[in-house]
Amino acid sequence: MKKRILWLSSGIILVAAGLALTLPSFLQARQSANVPKVAASPFTEANTHAVVPTTTQIAQKIEGKPVRIRIPSLNIDLPVIDGYHNLKTQTWTLTKNKVQYAVDTPLANNIEGNTFLYGHNRHEVFRSLSKIKLGAEAIIETDNGHTFTYVFKGALETTPDDSSLFRYQGKPILTVQTCSGAWYQNRQLFTFDLKDVR
Repeated sequence: MKKRILWLSSGIILVAAGLALTLPSFLQARQSANVPKVAASPFTEANTHAVVPTTTQIAQKIEGKPVRIRIPSLNIDLPVIDGYHNLKTQTWTLTKNKVQYAVDTPLANNIEGNTFLYGHNRHEVFRSLSKIKLGAEAIIETDNGHTFTYVFKGALETTPDDSSLFRYQGKPILTVQTCSGAWYQNRQLFTFDLKDVR
């Protein structure tokens, strides 16, 4: 009888531990399903076009390397550091409490291209991104004192090997990426249109 109670207790503890470990992931996946989606990938060739700046635009180009991101509606205010891709291991540099700027993508600017920031789906970084609403603003501060304000237009869930965002050509946008899915196996891309620059 004592063995039976011991086995039963052990089983209940294991089930409870399993639920405690997996429940947050499933709740996150469910919450991510409610994020406004874009109608079509903004990175496909059908949705991109080459921008040919005029002489006036070239003279007025404003750009800078992102050093801080703020999304006021989500209480996100984080430093941004350089992020690098390791071709050999096919991995990206990551930290537990900062956002990375993918240095292979365009600087924040007012002419063209996709500025790409990424970070962990952790409370300290981008966990609350799944609560973003259409029209929410993302503010990027740059190393040379400029402030770029972007407006959220939608999200897209994709796989880690999807490289379409790196082929984007078109008006200036910001893409913010974090992990998604029940086991964080996917990537969720949040896209923002440029609103203004100061």
